[in-house]
Amino acid sequence: MDMIVQNEVFEAFSAGPHVILIRIVSKPFGVMTIAARRELAAFIEGASARHAARCIVLTGSGNSFSAGSNIREFEATAAWIEEARRVETHLNEVIERGPVPVIAACNGHTLGGGCVLALACDFRIAGRSATFGVPEVKLGAMPTATGTLRLPMLVGRGQALRLILTGQAIDAAEAYRIGLVEELVEDEALEARALEVAAQIAAVSPQAVSAARRCVSAGLRNGYGTGLLMEAEITVPLGLSADAIEGKAAFVEKRAPRF
Repeated sequence: MDMIVQNEVFEAFSAGPHVILIRIVSKPFGVMTIAARRELAAFIEGASARHAARCIVLTGSGNSFSAGSNIREFEATAAWIEEARRVETHLNEVIERGPVPVIAACNGHTLGGGCVLALACDFRIAGRSATFGVPEVKLGAMPTATGTLRLPMLVGRGQALRLILTGQAIDAAEAYRIGLVEELVEDEALEARALEVAAQIAAVSPQAVSAARRCVSAGLRNGYGTGLLMEAEITVPLGLSADAIEGKAAFVEKRAPRF
């Protein structure tokens, strides 16, 4: 893999045609400062335009995906708390609503803001040794930056509140059972499996992928009617797009499409 970016927060690699691997390397446990979240959000926002990315895999290093915010940075002021919330929310919104899908490859401790970061991704693949939790109540806080919204949308109100109100972590098998992660693999196979799925996404129509993501997000965030309106708005332009024309031609000609 060819390295694209290397800093104290994350490393980014070209991991195949139109696929980028981002590895969180901040220490300890992949914790993130306000500045780190700004830097990661800016890279993801520009990944398509600058690096021709069609899919991103986001993972951690060592025994941690990310343990969330760097508590040593905390300031007990309204201005700091609001800025931290705003920047973290922006990062999670960029992941969900940004230009390309993001797969979370959860390799270890996926806790607090790190868990919410994984929830913002399109889907999650976990290694068997991964742990998940939102322990903020133990610190007199709660999982903000979209955490109180994303978790119940994914696992339901009861399971979400069980995790939020107790602050207890769960193992990867339990996370898979309740629907917090979509796939469970052996630790040593995690990165390869995530990159395999990313390559499958990168090989299909980027216009269709973008349209589908927008419709799913609109429906979940704003309701069934909004999702239908988004489908109505997108379906005809997508059907007349260059990708649709190429896909149909490739099917008729019995060849692989060139998107």
